[in-house]
Amino acid sequence: MDFVIEPLTSNFAYDVSIIEAECFSTPFKESDILAYLKESYWHFFVARKGEEILGYISFTLIIDEISICNVAVSKKYRNQKIASNLINALLDFSKKNEVKRIFLEVRESNNPAIYLYEKFGFVRVGISKNHYTLPKENAILMNLEI
Repeated sequence: MDFVIEPLTSNFAYDVSIIEAECFSTPFKESDILAYLKESYWHFFVARKGEEILGYISFTLIIDEISICNVAVSKKYRNQKIASNLINALLDFSKKNEVKRIFLEVRESNNPAIYLYEKFGFVRVGISKNHYTLPKENAILMNLEI
């Protein structure tokens, strides 16, 4: 499937909020996304085919560290390397911005995401007890030193 990875613009914030609601129990709303886009440290990349958003990655960049907030792909487009392409775009961005470390939290039960992150070299560095709600669950803390 052909798609492009590009920075999110406000005209696609609603589409990202739909994928958020599909994938997460406490999703960002469109108004949240629009507010984040106004902040210089927040970044979103989307995978887009035509006028359709297939998935996205959101993260913050503070000095030389990135914190991945969410990686999500619409259920109908999963298993097509979209998340991998989004992470590659993040890694390219990291090199251009002299990032030294990327970190994230992931639900302990989210084995597909854990496998994906480990494939890119992320390592488990800890557990955050009861980090998530709806349902309550631990988070695995992962880092990638660049």
